[in-house]
Amino acid sequence: MPLPYADPHKKHGPLFALAEAFGRSAPGQAFARHVARHIDPWFFRLTGRSYTSLAGAVEQAPLRSIGAKSGRPRVHQLAYFHDDGHPILVASNFGGRRNPQWYHNLKAHPECEFGDEKFIAREITDPDEYERVYALAEKAYAGYADYRAKTMRSGRHIPVFRLTPRPG
Repeated sequence: MPLPYADPHKKHGPLFALAEAFGRSAPGQAFARHVARHIDPWFFRLTGRSYTSLAGAVEQAPLRSIGAKSGRPRVHQLAYFHDDGHPILVASNFGGRRNPQWYHNLKAHPECEFGDEKFIAREITDPDEYERVYALAEKAYAGYADYRAKTMRSGRHIPVFRLTPRPG
């Protein structure tokens, strides 16, 4: 099943605004970290959509990568949006001081699967392109502005990846 298209320019209704406000709150962050990330991969396998997206929140899908140190398969449920037809992943880690584990996995092994599709992950390093895409991220989910403000205080730069289809 193809990855659902997540348009960062889409006008959202009141349900999205409510879900976004909850997601930006402390209880919403706790729910995302401790509950949703366990439910969504199972729900995605069952329906081809994340339950959070069906509940009016941002699109999410499972990222399957290879562990940077272990070499073992890893699965992480991630929010995403599309830019020029390519999925974009933001390594925000909820504004934490460190990059999420999946960031290190993609840096070590850029071949991955997202949803049910095969990709190569490339970090966006050009400053102008990064700013343009991060602005899209903030349109897709306003919480990315919160995460950026938090990481600026700790000196961490939030990496952003563009996924391109893997040949074959």
